[in-house]
Amino acid sequence: MNRQTLGILSFYKLCFVIFLVLTIPCITLCAESVSVEHAKADRNSFILEAKKHIGSPYVYGANGPDEFDCSGLIYYCAREALGIQLPRTARAIYSHVKIIGANEREAGDLVFFKTNSSADVTHVGIYIGSGQFISAISDGANTGVIVSSLNQDYWKNKYVATGRFINPANMQEEQPEIRIAAAPGNSGNSSRTKGSSFHSDGDSLKASFAFDGSLFFDWSLFSRNKFAFSFRGIDFTTNARYTGWSMEPGIGVGFRYNHGLGIFQIPLTVSLTINDYIRTYAGPVFSFRDAVFPDSGETIKPAVFPGVMGISFSTPVIKIARTGLQFVQDLSYTVYNKTDNSALSFVDSVSAGLIFYTGVRITVPLSAFFK
Repeated sequence: MNRQTLGILSFYKLCFVIFLVLTIPCITLCAESVSVEHAKADRNSFILEAKKHIGSPYVYGANGPDEFDCSGLIYYCAREALGIQLPRTARAIYSHVKIIGANEREAGDLVFFKTNSSADVTHVGIYIGSGQFISAISDGANTGVIVSSLNQDYWKNKYVATGRFINPANMQEEQPEIRIAAAPGNSGNSSRTKGSSFHSDGDSLKASFAFDGSLFFDWSLFSRNKFAFSFRGIDFTTNARYTGWSMEPGIGVGFRYNHGLGIFQIPLTVSLTINDYIRTYAGPVFSFRDAVFPDSGETIKPAVFPGVMGISFSTPVIKIARTGLQFVQDLSYTVYNKTDNSALSFVDSVSAGLIFYTGVRITVPLSAFFK
């Protein structure tokens, strides 16, 4: 290769390096710009959703769409505006978000308060700029979803921290044209309060548990000898879960009649519910007789443990008064063995144990049982 060719190649290499040096910062700046604009849009959507509900009544344990407690408002607005599933209580939300300094606070961040001695964090609101926040208040001169000021002595003395779950957007402070309501325990910005009967649902156990019942139509696509749809029975399952964490642990019991195998079973399960839409579960199964393959008459023996494992997928919650309705598709596998406790063949295991459950789930918060 002659010098001229080498020189040309070197020139092109130099041009390429210069191109990278000039282009990469531009790409980075564009990406940052897009990210900031996306964050701004998310924060604005979150705040606008909260503003829609100003004036809605406070109801202990409620999470929308027409009535709220403090953490229920945050939970509902994050889900409706952003598709984000936050924990259900003020204390759990506080543990979930990133805690930031007051000087970093932007509209769309969360502000936390300690309003009584029951926990370190008992109340949460949505900061909307200019020292104002929206929250659901249970006591005081004004109740329900209202706008309050961090400068009011009541809130200033109860303030704990600011939390962030939406990316920062460096939003400028803007004064919303919303009337600030009186703080609980006083009629304005007086420096004295009348005690602190104000409470939040956020730290209450009643607001942290939910019960649900599911009714399923059971079916499968597999048998020992063919691939075809078949009715497998009906199933009713109940589950109790703790909603204070993002992954909600629970325990459940089911009542199953497997028409295809002619057997009645009671599974006991532990579960994890993720974002209201996905639930995994596993546990032992108690059966009241052996099962029989319908196409051969061969008897197989259900296992107690390991018994059942599965995953269910749910639609978003449809609120009906204090309850929630979801449509559910469940994929479950139950273990069966031969009568001598030896393992079945793969085909027999799948045809006996793999079942689809299609149905509905009704969820009721524990607080619905208390006035």
